[in-house]
Amino acid sequence: MAEQEPRGTALIVESDEREGERLAACLEDAGFEVTLCPGPSGPDYTCVGARTLECPLAKGASVVVLDMRLDGDDLIEGTPAEELLNVYLLAGHRVIALGLQPHDEVPGRSVRLHRHPEFEELIGAVGALAPAHRVDVF
Repeated sequence: MAEQEPRGTALIVESDEREGERLAACLEDAGFEVTLCPGPSGPDYTCVGARTLECPLAKGASVVVLDMRLDGDDLIEGTPAEELLNVYLLAGHRVIALGLQPHDEVPGRSVRLHRHPEFEELIGAVGALAPAHRVDVF
């Protein structure tokens, strides 16, 4: 049986390894190629994307799934998730922001979901942001 072409690519920025793997499995089940990133890490919790205003892992991604509470946020150090959200949006990426803190959604460019979304919520948000990569929910 021939492999199907991926529906798109996704970058997941999530410091909780188990949750990142769960989100990746959801998107992979829906036909996406996924790259996982734990977000900025110690000792300074600074992200290369924030320094250069371009994330090399997000290049070509159909969508970025960003946990709005990363390790550096807990320590009030380094690059906060809010800054990463702005970097991704300014670079033209479509972003699903996961968290409890409100932010202004940009129609067609960003959607806010609560942390730990269910499969249908996540896939629905991806479909809303990336119409060319619309996904059927099973």
